[in-house]
Amino acid sequence: MKSLFSGLFVLVVCTVYAQKSPIKFGVIPQEDLKMTTYAEDTSAAAVILADYGSAYIDINTGGASLVYERHRRIKILKKEGLHWADVAVALYQSGSNEEHLSRLKATTYNLENGKIVETEIEKSGMFKEKRSRNINLQKFTLPNVKVGSVIEYSYTLNSDFLASFPNWQFQYSVPVRWSEYWAALPDFFVFEKYMQGYLAPSLYEVKNTSKDNYQEARHHWVSKNVPAFKEEPFMTCEDDYVSKVNMALSHVTFPGQMVQEIMGSWKGLNDKLVDSDDFGKVISGSGFLKTKAKELTAGMTDPTQKVTAIFNYVQQTLEWDGTADKYPDNLKKVFDDKKGTAADINFVVAAMLEKVDVPADMVLLSTRDHGFIRQQYPMSEQLNYAIVSVILGDKALLLDATEKYLPMGILPERCLNGDGLVISKTRHGWMEIKPKAKSRTSINSELVINAEGELKGKMSFSYDGYAAQKLRKDYFKKGETDYLKEFLSDKTWEVEKSEFQNIKEIDKAPKQLHELVIREHATTAGDVIYLNPMLSEQLTDNIFKTEKREYPVDFGKPVEQTYMARFTLPENYVVDEMPKPKVVTLPNNAAKYTYNVTQVGNVVSVVSMLQINKSLFVQEEYPHLRELYNLVIAKQAEQIVLKKK
Repeated sequence: MKSLFSGLFVLVVCTVYAQKSPIKFGVIPQEDLKMTTYAEDTSAAAVILADYGSAYIDINTGGASLVYERHRRIKILKKEGLHWADVAVALYQSGSNEEHLSRLKATTYNLENGKIVETEIEKSGMFKEKRSRNINLQKFTLPNVKVGSVIEYSYTLNSDFLASFPNWQFQYSVPVRWSEYWAALPDFFVFEKYMQGYLAPSLYEVKNTSKDNYQEARHHWVSKNVPAFKEEPFMTCEDDYVSKVNMALSHVTFPGQMVQEIMGSWKGLNDKLVDSDDFGKVISGSGFLKTKAKELTAGMTDPTQKVTAIFNYVQQTLEWDGTADKYPDNLKKVFDDKKGTAADINFVVAAMLEKVDVPADMVLLSTRDHGFIRQQYPMSEQLNYAIVSVILGDKALLLDATEKYLPMGILPERCLNGDGLVISKTRHGWMEIKPKAKSRTSINSELVINAEGELKGKMSFSYDGYAAQKLRKDYFKKGETDYLKEFLSDKTWEVEKSEFQNIKEIDKAPKQLHELVIREHATTAGDVIYLNPMLSEQLTDNIFKTEKREYPVDFGKPVEQTYMARFTLPENYVVDEMPKPKVVTLPNNAAKYTYNVTQVGNVVSVVSMLQINKSLFVQEEYPHLRELYNLVIAKQAEQIVLKKK
């Protein structure tokens, strides 16, 4: 980025800009030290008393750099808030150039016998950790922190990466009493600034200042008494919804020079990556993969067969190390080590397909824990993951070989987060990434009831799609014995025999079957037996607790849960009361619940089916979805009443 300033330094020399923090380091009010609960939120485990940031670009004859000053003070109120003493600052790195911290101060304050005891951080409490290819974490832990402590730290981050102007987050998982951010932007740096979240700042102002040869705009935001962000069920990452201001450098307009695009366009990113030695040419290169690719596809002419053979080999041979990445490392090392990042593994798939004349393109996306993509801002930082796209006939097949227990063509749930960007010489553009499978669970039971209310018989559990993947992951991670122990831990069943089927056959639905006795489920009172027919997977508590929801409900994929049971009645018993049938369908068949109890002879059959038929429910649909769950809970709580003749 410093090269942008060639020819400019003779025109501009500016003094360092700095704004003062609203709090003075080390001056802690007694009322904050004595605080035991936060009046605005008595449930809070901690409260951020003050959060201050100031970012500016320091321009001088020696070059230009980004300076970011941070000062934060936090009160620890409960033991659940102690983790706020563990701090990690992300430092961007490219080649030998890396952002670095300076002027770090960190102190813990405790009130002991009416006196303030200060404990400063020591070097042993600081260390650096690599998180990904371009991000290192500077970590430090404040000492002597306990419930009642006030912790405080400040630092300066120095960077040559001017395009990485700091964003600012106002809202966190704990309340914030005061949050303030200054961003000083020279007029020849044109930034896109956009707010997100559902809380507007208390103050936003812009102060324009004249420098020697340019104008500087000082953007100033303040938020007061910011409530804690409350995570709700079925959300993507918190970062999508918290109150925040984002900064994105669009272009640079130096006096007398042509406009220099920084953000560019998605098409520009595509063209750069297609011809990059670190991206597109990795696929066309990597000649060492040719022999193995030819061996795997020997005698095959059908492209689908070739794709299947190569995908299955990579999926079962290379182990994913758990890292989401969009750029591959040295594929030869990955292939030899049999382990790599998501990008490493999926680039191996694409490169091997290319060696057997099956064209493959990469698709870049943002995983669910990384946040959704704002396509109007073409920044590569929004993308953090790479999968493979192959055209077979007139359809695009998406491949991700990182998960050993998912069939080919079904992407991991982390990838189900909106659109993906196809990087290609011929078909560049955005494509919708839809789930190709449900999370389906089916339970079937055949049970005989005796006069004491004891149930005896068989229950089978069948899984498909993402539910099958979860079963297999748990089963192989824990082993059959430990898996069964955990599966049965919350059930009052006496299992006499268990059997697993199709566990290793990825293309088949895995099953677990149990022969069992259940003694404590039904209730007897004289000649009457009260039986709740839901022996498993009964919903008893609505996961959607709040009446109003500010965020979409994102299931990620369709869900289907089916429960079927057949009960043979005790001799000389009849059905006295039976739940009435119920069918509820949300608008546009977005979700559906079916419940039915029937009797034929001395056998009572029960069917309960909950279907979530789409992945995303917007806020306006939430009341209907919540009420559907209330209905399911009420219906599944109903009992069958048996009475002796």
